[in-house]
Amino acid sequence: MRKAFMAAIAAAALGLTACETTGGGYGGYGGGTQLSQCMRNALIGAGVGAVIGGVTAPEGNRTENAALGAIIAGGGTYAVCRWLGNSRQTASVEDSYYRALNTGSPQRQSLTGPNGAPATLQVSAPQAAPGRGPNCRVITATVSDNTGASQALPQETFCRDANGAWTPVA
Repeated sequence: MRKAFMAAIAAAALGLTACETTGGGYGGYGGGTQLSQCMRNALIGAGVGAVIGGVTAPEGNRTENAALGAIIAGGGTYAVCRWLGNSRQTASVEDSYYRALNTGSPQRQSLTGPNGAPATLQVSAPQAAPGRGPNCRVITATVSDNTGASQALPQETFCRDANGAWTPVA
């Protein structure tokens, strides 16, 4: 039974990866950021959840807890990612990233979350990107809702191109 359950989860995860599409960025910015890689982020979340679930479970329950951790963490990450996949929300998030890069200061913005609930985006002040040179910066951000729940967004790295514009890098 365990093997069949784990095989079903693995098949579902592989099937979902086939649905991933990549785009040319958001809000008119070229390149796209990690926000556009929702499925990849969900699979990473599922992997982390599986490890945590498996490691923290009692010895006889590790497989089930690893599967539950993968489902919960992967599903939660995917839900936040899909919500941000709404082009208006993603454009708002990325606009806040670029404002932080251009001003050098943190940004805070009110958003409308899933089901119309209010949410807050907090973008960090840009920091030097280790190993990337003097023209690159790292940005982190968190989305919080009115219940106090929050989700950290993937860390983003931007570098100035030859024209002086900030461009996301992998």
